[in-house]
This record gives sequence, C-alpha cells and structure tokens, in this order.
Amino acid sequence: MLFTSALLTLSVLSSAFAAPQHEDEGAALDGRGKQLYAQSVVANPALGIRLKFEFWGKKGHPTSVRISDITGLTNDPKLGGPFPYHIHTNPIPPNGDCTKALAHLDPLNLTEGFTCNPGDPKHCQTGDLSGKHGKFNGTASGKLSSVSYSDARVRFYPESHSLLGRSIVVHASNKTRLACGNITSYLDGTADWSFKPTYQPSNYVKDYPTVAPVQPSPPVVPSTGNKGPTPKEIAAFPYPFPYPALSIQEAPNVKLVSVTGPVKYNNTEQTITRPKDVKSSAKPPF
Repeated sequence: MLFTSALLTLSVLSSAFAAPQHEDEGAALDGRGKQLYAQSVVANPALGIRLKFEFWGKKGHPTSVRISDITGLTNDPKLGGPFPYHIHTNPIPPNGDCTKALAHLDPLNLTEGFTCNPGDPKHCQTGDLSGKHGKFNGTASGKLSSVSYSDARVRFYPESHSLLGRSIVVHASNKTRLACGNITSYLDGTADWSFKPTYQPSNYVKDYPTVAPVQPSPPVVPSTGNKGPTPKEIAAFPYPFPYPALSIQEAPNVKLVSVTGPVKYNNTEQTITRPKDVKSSAKPPF
C-alpha cells in the first residue's frame, strides 16, 4: 500500500490506534520481496485473534511497518483492550508459550520503568511499537483496518538491535499475553524465499537472554509533548535515564558500547555503566 501524504496516514491510524504516531509519518512502503523484509503472523486460535505484521527496510531510511488481517480484537471488556503490542527479545517455542518471548527488545536498557512518550521516541524501548505508534482499540466485530507507519529506530541490524529471530506479542491492557508469533525472514533462515517459515532458529541473531530482567516499578512518565526531559528532571528520576537511541537516518548502522561514568538520579550522583549507541562504519550484513 502506498501512502501519498502524512495526512492520509494519520487518518488511517486514528481509526485503529488509541493515539497516532508522532514521527516519520507517511513513508511509502517498499514492495514485498525487497532485500530487507520480515513478517510475523501473531495468533491465538482459541480467542480468534490474528494479525499479520510486515517489516521493510532500506539503508538510511526508517523501517516501514504494516499490520493487516486484524481479527479477534473485540471491545468486549473481558478481553481487556486497548491492546499494546511489542517486539520481544526471544522467539516463541513450538508449543506456542508466549511467556517464553521474555521481555521487550530494549538494547539501551530503558526498561519498563520509563513510559514511552511517542513525542520523544529516542527514549522509548526499541520494541515498544504501541508505545510509539498507539495501541489497538477493539471493535464490536474484532476486525480492524490495516495500518502502516514507519519507525526510525526499529532495525534489521546489528544483532543487538535486530528485529530478526524475535517475536511479537499482543497484550491485554493489564499486560496479559493474548497472542504471539515469531518474526521470520529469508534473511536469517527463519523463512524461505517464498516467505514460508522454516521453523529453524535464526542464523543471524544468536545471543538471547535466558531470563527476563526485573522491571523497575512504578513506571515514570519522563516527558510529554515533543521534548525530552530536562537535566533537572532526569536527576530526580528514581532510575538512571538511558542514552538516546540513534535513528537510522543519523546512523544507518550502529554498535552497542558500554559507558561507565557518573550519573545523577534519585537526586544522587552514582557511577554506573550504561549501554550506548554509536555510529558504526561496519558493512551491513545483508
């Protein structure tokens, strides 16, 4: 689907999402089968939930995301909408246990201690798609229109940031995991060239966490609007604030480094180590 203006993109998103995205609106999607492509069918047959996610990438451009064939997301209070959804670090095992997806993809260790402000996406978890672009609102029929957006911080590479070999989970508003599915691609051997899953592990993403990290609580809203928090606000946060995520336009490729130094939070200066994005000149793997 080709969107010719940001206005059209917003009109489509507003009907299905609780809030529109604030960045990179209106980017046209590449055709399926381009070099960087991945997809995921997220489903729970028992609840009648099914969604198809597709991701397209192009060097130096935000990743295009399309979500289609959306069924089963009803406005029945028992189902628990609006419905957040995220890229999670680990793939789903053959038994379909969504808890094995572990936590959100979060290479900069923002954690769920900070609530995503869509106006400041550089300080959102990489995998928090609904935080950046809006949750799904249920409908009487459970069917929603297809939606598309672009995300400048969802990446195919490097491994630490890659969406490949991971999974997507759709939640109820109380965080119950309602449906999940693996992200598959011919790029990493999890799908063949006809896009059919191979049910093989990723040959690109191999370093997975074995346990989900403990999330700080209660969550803090770091900022509102299109500006990030001030130094004074950051110093008062109960948790250390992360380094910002570089956009694909700023750095088509990045590497993750560890930086140790003094950081002020909870109004106390402490020396800690935090992950940081730095621009990489490494040749893309795909």
